[in-house]
Amino acid sequence: MSFIYEQIPEKSFEKLEDVYTWAKNEHEYLARIPIHGILKHGARFLDDEYFGDENTAFRFNQAGIRSLCSYLGIRLDTLEVLERQNLATEVLNDLLAQRDAYDKLKTRELIVDESSNVIVGVVSDSYVGYSNYQLLKDVNKIVKLNLAEQLSLMPEAIKPEESNFVFKEAYSINTQMSIRFTIKKKLGIVKGKGGIGEDKTELGFQLKNSMIGDSSLNINFFLYRMICANGMIAPAGSSVNRLFHSGHINNFYNRLSRAFDEITNRVGQAGKMIQNLGNLDFSPELLAKLNLSEMIFDIIPGSKGQIIDTYKIANTPRGENKEENRILRDTEIIGHIPDLFGREHSKRVFNSHWRDNASMFDFINIFTEYAKELSPAQKIESQEKAGILADWIAKNKRKFH
Repeated sequence: MSFIYEQIPEKSFEKLEDVYTWAKNEHEYLARIPIHGILKHGARFLDDEYFGDENTAFRFNQAGIRSLCSYLGIRLDTLEVLERQNLATEVLNDLLAQRDAYDKLKTRELIVDESSNVIVGVVSDSYVGYSNYQLLKDVNKIVKLNLAEQLSLMPEAIKPEESNFVFKEAYSINTQMSIRFTIKKKLGIVKGKGGIGEDKTELGFQLKNSMIGDSSLNINFFLYRMICANGMIAPAGSSVNRLFHSGHINNFYNRLSRAFDEITNRVGQAGKMIQNLGNLDFSPELLAKLNLSEMIFDIIPGSKGQIIDTYKIANTPRGENKEENRILRDTEIIGHIPDLFGREHSKRVFNSHWRDNASMFDFINIFTEYAKELSPAQKIESQEKAGILADWIAKNKRKFH
């Protein structure tokens, strides 16, 4: 049988108080345990599920066992195809007994959720653990949110209406936290050439942090389209928007404050990006010619195959050469994306009386509205990929005329 592990926990939060409760519990229960210490006490893999000695045995979630496997030089999916009982245990213990394995692991630490004795990740002993709970407290000071006075996070009491920032949503995937705010009175507006009304998008930022080394602390633009509550993450494009888990822990607050000031001062760039997208006509042919096809298909995994199967698109020669054939075929596939993946609001605005022609902004929102149906991890990934595509198109707008 394959090695047994728990799935990575994912959560969505609509209330900031709930985010704090989760982060505080995580802060209290996550512990770092040097691997060399438990190896000296004879730790080994047991019963295709556990790692430990006769006194203490830990279980894993998927992220934890995948990380440990990487240090042992084996892929997790290799273990998953083993059928004989205890074969996975034998393989892992054989790898663990090798000298180079110990050399790799002696400077590593297990990240353990002590409330369940589950290993959730592995980090270097030099990794600086800046917790999600501490991040929330520091953000509270920086932006003066006064998120909940009863949490006693700040000595001073600031009324929510005195803050310029509004909490929108948050997600947790294992120890990774993504939290999103918008800034009052900061809007990106798409009017549409010849259309009616204003399509407003609130502008803000997303902070993402992790406790197991799979993400730096980073700040990027968050865009929240009001007509359909779609979210998108766009690259901030700043040298300070990524804070690595290194250096002295006491310096994190100052580093975060500087990064936050720069990103919020530049949030108008996200509004300009929206305007640029709104001024560009949706053109499947140009997207294909500019070699953006694979970037587009990657936003929704499997989308290319779904379109080909749904619309019976044959892989027959269409042009005079291989490249022309690719462009013609990709043009047709991209052209079907709004029909197959558009949802209530994105379909309604796409080529409607709101616009005299569908724009690149409308096309991007096909993906961001579809992402609302996905799990938190898939949703964030799709929103970030859509943001990267939007940023590229806006910065290269001259190529679309």
